[in-house]
Amino acid sequence: LQQKITRMNDINNSIYGANREQKVVNILKNLSDDYILINDFICSFQTPIYNRKENDYIKSIQIDHLLVSPSGIFIIETKNWSEHTINNLNLHSPVQQVKRTNFALFKILADEINNLNLRKHNWGDRKIPIRNLIVFINNKPIEEFQFVKILSLTQLLSHIEYFKPSFSFNETQMIADFLFKISDKRKQSNLIIQ
Repeated sequence: LQQKITRMNDINNSIYGANREQKVVNILKNLSDDYILINDFICSFQTPIYNRKENDYIKSIQIDHLLVSPSGIFIIETKNWSEHTINNLNLHSPVQQVKRTNFALFKILADEINNLNLRKHNWGDRKIPIRNLIVFINNKPIEEFQFVKILSLTQLLSHIEYFKPSFSFNETQMIADFLFKISDKRKQSNLIIQ
């Protein structure tokens, strides 16, 4: 009986997770075709990435939504937490999760930046900005956090569209193609927002 209850809870959590993530996808569909969305981005590393500051070996990352845009990359983690859950000090921090993912993605792109054939600038090497977002479907914390922007679902589009483009459509596509290529889920069917 306990196994059935556990299995049912796992199924319910998967359904709720898919539902909240679909709400974000539905909002992001309002963006222009210049934005490329990779849902459930997963990447494993044969050689773990070492984060010296956190003394952490990163073996893999998972991102609910990775939005590649003309203004850079948005890591979007989606949560549908109650106020009680938000205030539970025993839960793993989604802020730490997103920062950890950002570090790994930054390292991957730093190693690959010269191979991406981005338009050169005479001032030096260009940067691919990575912005960290956690989108709360219902309740959200009132606090603000370093390096991670906490948003409600209704704030998501205006926040993304606030940033000015610095990449052409072709450059955006090259960055997305590279990320898709290194993803563990290469058989994803919904790479591009239609």
